[in-house]
Amino acid sequence: MDVTRIIDAFGYVIYAALALLAVWGVYNAILLYRSLAKKSLPSGTEQALILQVRDLGKAGKFDAAIAACANPPYWHAALAQLIAVALKNREKGLAKVKGLLVLEFHTEVIAGMENRLASIATIVRMGPLLGLLGTVASMIGAFGRIGGSDKVNAQALATDISLALWATGGGLLIATPMMLLGNDIHAKLRRLRDVTEKQLQEFLDVFETLETPSSRATTGRSSGSVRAVLPR
Repeated sequence: MDVTRIIDAFGYVIYAALALLAVWGVYNAILLYRSLAKKSLPSGTEQALILQVRDLGKAGKFDAAIAACANPPYWHAALAQLIAVALKNREKGLAKVKGLLVLEFHTEVIAGMENRLASIATIVRMGPLLGLLGTVASMIGAFGRIGGSDKVNAQALATDISLALWATGGGLLIATPMMLLGNDIHAKLRRLRDVTEKQLQEFLDVFETLETPSSRATTGRSSGSVRAVLPR
């Protein structure tokens, strides 16, 4: 079997892998931007939700308040998801509710987005390495053909080298925009965390007034800061 042909075929496999890597990166970026848009509430909307929950809670209509969090336009928002968890577990007291909010936020709100962001970070690292591997394989194939030929075709050699270098260029071409997208998504994810933290603090102030007498007796009046709920 011709070793040079095997190396050439391996080089083309690398090109196919680079194409799949680019598609996977774009796919993850699109899903992340869509998820961030769904989890965020427009400015001012969170106040309407908190006031609605407060009024329903004071009227004893907790089921209606939970249903309001699960209906448009709030149903995908991180704040609404956390409020629903707090209301469902209101009998456990503020301290335990905070622990449940930590778990909910990290496992249900941002865990999936962080996993996809990690995939983009992997693509940023893998792109140049995979491109370099393709370049090395193509160069080995090109020089293998030169060694097995009595006469060197300069034009064919230039074409082979150009094709080899395109692998490295393709890897860099994939990694650079993915790095920019990853940094932008990371910043938006951090902003979602900060905004949700602020909004949740406002809700917890309301939630204290909605606690049952038994839960107040158990946990006292220690509201604490929501920074303990959404730690860095």
